[in-house]
Amino acid sequence: MTDGSPVERARAALGRHSWREAFDLLSAEDEAGALAPADLVLLAQAAWWVGKLPMAIEVRERAFASAIAQHDGAVAARLAVTLARDHLFRNAYPVANAWLKRAQGLLDQVPENPGHGWLAAMQAFHDALVGDEHGALANATQALDIGRRHHDRDLETFAMAERGSALVSTGRVIEGLALVDEATVTAVSGEIEPDIAGGICCTGIETYSSIGEWTRAAEWTEAQDRWCRREGINGYPGMCRVFRSEIKRRRGDWLEAEAEARQASVELAGFVPAAVGTALYQVGEIRLRRGDLPGAEAALVEAHALGTDPEPAMSLLRLAEGKVEVAATGIRWALDGPVPTPTWRATPDTGPHRLPLLQAQVEIALAESDAMTARAAAEELGRIASEFPTGVPQAAAAAAMGAVEAAEGTLDDARRDLLLAASLYTAAEAPFETAIVRRGLADVHAAAGDADAAIVEARAALLVFERLGAVPEVHRTERLIATIEASLDASALDGSARGPLDGGLPRVVRTFVFTDIVDSTRLTELLGDEAWTRILRWHDQAVRAAVAEHGGQEIKETGDGFFLAFDDPDQAVDASVAIQRKLADLRREHAFAPEVRIGVHRAEASRTGLDYIGGGVNLAARIGMAASGSEILVSAATIVGSRRHDLPIERRSLSLKGIADPVEVAAVAWR
Repeated sequence: MTDGSPVERARAALGRHSWREAFDLLSAEDEAGALAPADLVLLAQAAWWVGKLPMAIEVRERAFASAIAQHDGAVAARLAVTLARDHLFRNAYPVANAWLKRAQGLLDQVPENPGHGWLAAMQAFHDALVGDEHGALANATQALDIGRRHHDRDLETFAMAERGSALVSTGRVIEGLALVDEATVTAVSGEIEPDIAGGICCTGIETYSSIGEWTRAAEWTEAQDRWCRREGINGYPGMCRVFRSEIKRRRGDWLEAEAEARQASVELAGFVPAAVGTALYQVGEIRLRRGDLPGAEAALVEAHALGTDPEPAMSLLRLAEGKVEVAATGIRWALDGPVPTPTWRATPDTGPHRLPLLQAQVEIALAESDAMTARAAAEELGRIASEFPTGVPQAAAAAAMGAVEAAEGTLDDARRDLLLAASLYTAAEAPFETAIVRRGLADVHAAAGDADAAIVEARAALLVFERLGAVPEVHRTERLIATIEASLDASALDGSARGPLDGGLPRVVRTFVFTDIVDSTRLTELLGDEAWTRILRWHDQAVRAAVAEHGGQEIKETGDGFFLAFDDPDQAVDASVAIQRKLADLRREHAFAPEVRIGVHRAEASRTGLDYIGGGVNLAARIGMAASGSEILVSAATIVGSRRHDLPIERRSLSLKGIADPVEVAAVAWR
């Protein structure tokens, strides 16, 4: 659609949630001085959605000044409330308070209207952030009443979510969760504006997570994913993706979790820079579980540099490296130190903050053969968990105590507690934690002389670790199985106990992308190792940023390139274009950047751990290798399934090695 003025086209783009397109159109108009004051709100909205919070604030301030000059108090008051929200996102509380007071002054001059409700709702949001639970409840209740009186569905639903969250914080959990559920189902039904709906979804997921309701949080995360796909929304700038990443990590969706966290780090850089570390910490935890220790350390160090506490992941990383004493010292310092200030919502009380630290201390102390420290940590963990109304903290406490009892040799007690932990973790759909507990049960059964039961538990754990791609745990479990089997009389084992458990690899449809640097070997020789390492770092950052911005997943590095996967073919093509444009920008800025060839193909494949295998994956790789420097080749079948029919392309037929028939492809004109 090319008809109409740039502003009209931008309005249409906003309507279909093409935030970047709208932002580019409106920014150009604003720079040319052609944007009317009334349209500044549109530019601010677009800037918010593409993660440029400082710019959104500056534009809203200009829109506010224009509204004041035109004596439009209603618009000015709503802008003041929105500016207060923007500054709360940046943890700029004094500025946010000033805007709330400015809105109050404007609204005091007029009869009650929805603006009064939005002011109360934002005050509730502010109170929740600073830990004033009762103030949050009172203000959210007032906002809800005003929203209902004025039949403002957006306000009513937003206030309902804030009231529900406040009720949970004050101990009225069942009543509060019912309100959060009602608000969230309204948000994902498409009844309200996307920015309001997105905030409500995140409030819900965060509320469930805060009390260990991981199953509930995961269910709403899935509902939010469906809503995003239906509405054509990639997600939200800021902390929402971090919450979603944590839920997906706990559910075992590690590829999606890392992609969410990476995209969050990109969005937060221009939105809430101080919170980028929170997203990077998630990346570090995922890489640690995958066995990528250098990658985990890089992410955790960067998170720490941005002010995010790297514990307990850093101490567990040292344990994985075999540095047990260093790990023990690190976790002890973390437990003895002050409670870190979060970047989002109310300050956590000491109990919840200590739960993951105590879990790590039990694991590290047992590795150090320090039974006394391990038991003390497990007992404290149990006391804290007893205060939670949900199962996950109890599962963590039971798992920790079971591990301590196993080390002490009280096998019946250990079996009882580990069975309880496995049951609770299974109910919470936490596959990694369940598998860890099952391997602990295998140890207990083996120590008790029940080798058959030990083999069953160990093989069940191994199957989960393999599917997750938890490489260190796979190796550890394989060693355990070998030890147990070596202790058995071969004649006492039936064939099924020895045979591999194969539940079948899940089949999925994805759009696969392969990137590769052209002539990398020659370039290394020409430039030297130091210069080439610097260029590779630029290249990797450019690729990963583009993948994060377009919701992709980095499957693995492939020499001098990447194997990537996307749910949507349009996202894959857009990310490929973004990669080439970012590299072109580097070429202009630094006089050199490597040329990269890219192949894109959508196909069904088998998912194994964090990888994909199958003929479709191989074809995508072949298409990528057939591309020339700085070229994007997309299979014709993928283009047909794309909604981007406006792409300028050049079709041709290729004969590819190992592929019997010619393959129709399209070269995307990205420049």
